[in-house]
Amino acid sequence: MRRLEGTIAMSHIHLSGTRQHLISQLTFFDEQFAIFLDTYFHDYNRARSEMDHLIRAYIEKLEAILGGDDEQLEDALTSIVLLGSSAKLKFAEDGLSETYTVVYPTEADLDQNRISFLSPIGKQLLLAQAEDELEIAGPSGNYQVKIEEIKYAYIGGFQGI
Repeated sequence: MRRLEGTIAMSHIHLSGTRQHLISQLTFFDEQFAIFLDTYFHDYNRARSEMDHLIRAYIEKLEAILGGDDEQLEDALTSIVLLGSSAKLKFAEDGLSETYTVVYPTEADLDQNRISFLSPIGKQLLLAQAEDELEIAGPSGNYQVKIEEIKYAYIGGFQGI
């Protein structure tokens, strides 16, 4: 029984840290939303409007997730792509799989498959759900993919804009 209690405590500690990280994302967007948009989208155009809408939808989803209990949080971490989630994609054309972690722009690293949520693929993955089928735009064309698995795998700390 003692071992089981330790496992439960570890899970609770992990979820508590995850909850704090998601709260810090909300805090960032609350405090820096306009500056963030101005930094990455100088002109008031369709791209800025679409990103404004995506970030607002993301904030709304985070608030809903954080309003739930630990079981709901744990479920969300494996069912929806958040900033810090790794999504395993299966490509319909060849059946191969690739995993991408969606991160802030300053944390993107293509060598590690860490993609900015501002990138074409990142925008499509953010808020997508497990088992979703998407057509993603890549450098050499569009690809049909299915999200096979989602894991919240946040790496590092946010570095700022």
